[in-house]
Parts: sequence; structure tokens; C-alpha cells
Amino acid sequence: MISQSTYSDNELLQLIAEGSDEAFTSLYRRYWEELFVTAAKALRDKEGAEDVIQDVFLSVWNRRNELKIEGSLAAYLHTSVRYKAIQYIEKNITRRDYLALLADVSVNFLPPKAVVNLQVKELEQIIESAVKNMPPKMQQAYRLSRQQHLSHKEVAEQMNVSAETVKKHVQHALRLIKSALQYSLILIYLFITNLY
Repeated sequence: MISQSTYSDNELLQLIAEGSDEAFTSLYRRYWEELFVTAAKALRDKEGAEDVIQDVFLSVWNRRNELKIEGSLAAYLHTSVRYKAIQYIEKNITRRDYLALLADVSVNFLPPKAVVNLQVKELEQIIESAVKNMPPKMQQAYRLSRQQHLSHKEVAEQMNVSAETVKKHVQHALRLIKSALQYSLILIYLFITNLY
């Protein structure tokens, strides 16, 4: 059994490149906890953070034969976690209220940073602009569902339409918001890098 303290990072990477499961497990155990903290700070979601860490280590294993790391392995892994966290937020920003989570992190868990507050405000403005440009029924369904946290059935009752119609309105609204946010991924990246 390979001890995680016996080998340097470079030696472990060499053994991993040769296909050593034990070396990979040792590397995983060496960095899992600190990478989890990094992911959890960015996502404020334990399961999401675990998913991000798994993706990073899976990438290391899948690319073990061609992976060439210049400099610190720890720095490489932390950068990979931040990048995967950005991808995770991009993918899930319309499913969960990540904008609210980002705002909460910036207000309650970080020292005041004008840059972070401006980035959150800009993301909020992009989302609000996308919502204001939606057709009235779609906008109403989105606001009732996402901002007032009503179920599709409750929204349907208020709007006097079917729950399926509400579902379609909300899905289309989320696609429009996601499309608007794609141009703002640099803001999300800057926000996450300002967390550290």
C-alpha cells in the first residue's frame, strides 16, 4: 500500500501515469479535504462541492497519461476546482437560485469588497433585464415560481392555466435567462476568484 506521506506529488503523478490505483487513492486522500473546502466556499452546496471534486479527480485519472503539470500540483487542483465550480454554477444557475447564494456569500461570509458587490449587482441586472423582456404570461409564471416560490400547481391556479402550461413557461424563461447569462460567465469567474 502506498502511503500518502511517503511520496511527493510528482512521484504520485508518475505512478498514476503508470496506472497505479494506489497512488491515485493516495493523491485523492491528500487533497480531497482542502479541495472540498474550496468548492464548498464557491457553491455553498455540499453535494455540488462533492460532484465538483469528483469531476476534478476523474479528469486527473482520465488524463493521467498526458497530464503535465508545471509548478504546484495543489495550485493546479485548486484552479481546476474553481473552473469546475464555474461550470457547475453555469449549468445549474437557472435550476437553483445561485445568484442569491452568491449574494449571500458576498454579504455574510466575505469582507466587504466593492468588486464582488458590483459583480453580484450586474448579474442581478442581467437576470432582471431578461425577465422584463419576456412575454407577460411567461414573466408572471417565472416570477410566481422562482421569486415567490410557488409550485407549478399554485401558479396555474393563480394564472388560471394548466400546470403543464406553467411548466413550459418556466422552462422557456430559464432558457432565456441562461442564454443572457452566458455572456456574463466572466463575471461569475471573477466572483469565484474573488472568494479566495
